[in-house]
Amino acid sequence: MRPVVWIASLGLALNLGLSSSLAADKAITPDGKPAPSQPAAKPGSEAAKAAEETTKTPYDKVRDVFSGDKTVAGETVRFPQENPSVRSLVVTMAPGEATDWHQHHAPLFAYILEGEITVTYEGIGKKIYRKGEGLLEAMNVTHRGVNTGDGPVRILAVFLLGDDGNATVLEAAPGGWNKTKIE
Repeated sequence: MRPVVWIASLGLALNLGLSSSLAADKAITPDGKPAPSQPAAKPGSEAAKAAEETTKTPYDKVRDVFSGDKTVAGETVRFPQENPSVRSLVVTMAPGEATDWHQHHAPLFAYILEGEITVTYEGIGKKIYRKGEGLLEAMNVTHRGVNTGDGPVRILAVFLLGDDGNATVLEAAPGGWNKTKIE
């Protein structure tokens, strides 16, 4: 933004009784909802070019795998506040192999390196994840995964841990389901 325009905008915000930090937050869309902080720019426009510049990396080939703040169960991600640490694992499961019912009480990003896994979430249902997909796993929803593919499934699991340091907490099967039954 050019300095003269910025100063004029600041003056207008202050004249309206708004602080400069709140002035941009007051935009409202026609349906009465707040406007996005980064509205979509028309392809080819200067705004689109500027937005593209902010997402560039120093790498030639980049593919977005995941970006978001909600788990697959719709939970808002809460990062550990005390003693944060990171733990990463590669989990390998044979065809037909199932995990125990469990929860993750800390954020977990998972990336499917190979194969396919079907995860059943209590109260939500089943979701299938395949090679090349990334997700934020449910934190406080009991679930279990089954390798429903023809070959092994390999999953990169990255946990953002806190005080207790537990990546996985075993849980009883929901609704009286047989814990060992493979669906």
